[in-house]
Amino acid sequence: MQDFVKLYIDKIEAFARSKKEPIGLLIVGGLAMDFYGIPRYTIDIDAEIKCSNEIYFELIKYLGKENISFNIGENISSWGVIPLPADYTERAQGVYQSDYLTIKILDPVDFVFSKLLRGTEEDFSDATAVVRKHNITRDSLVERERLVQFPKDPETLFFKKKFKHLLELIG
Repeated sequence: MQDFVKLYIDKIEAFARSKKEPIGLLIVGGLAMDFYGIPRYTIDIDAEIKCSNEIYFELIKYLGKENISFNIGENISSWGVIPLPADYTERAQGVYQSDYLTIKILDPVDFVFSKLLRGTEEDFSDATAVVRKHNITRDSLVERERLVQFPKDPETLFFKKKFKHLLELIG
């Protein structure tokens, strides 16, 4: 585990321990890459959180004081117009567990979809790296796409173009 990943985890765990209340995080974004076996530097924590409202707002304040950038909310699937594939939380994999902190990451296929939601060049790079590292097939991506509840929105067409581009990139 890279030093900055350990630092982020240690700080959040110390906070939870000091409050004597558990926190659950589903890590996404660049920080998750470390847990997929493809370490890369990132400057923030992107995560879905499970905790009380009081602890959430105290944690946000604490992270700000620690100068840690973050994008933490209770439903990552609602961060954009296109939701993640249905039941993504049930497929999430545990990567760290202590008395006060549980960390999970998305199933690698769901992670690929999370990267397509934004769809920057870096996101495509992350997505293709995870596809290759975890031997994700085109068929498994196409199958998982069936679990996405696409809205009647222009963003759906844009997402489908990004999905087609990813399939071309992985061959």
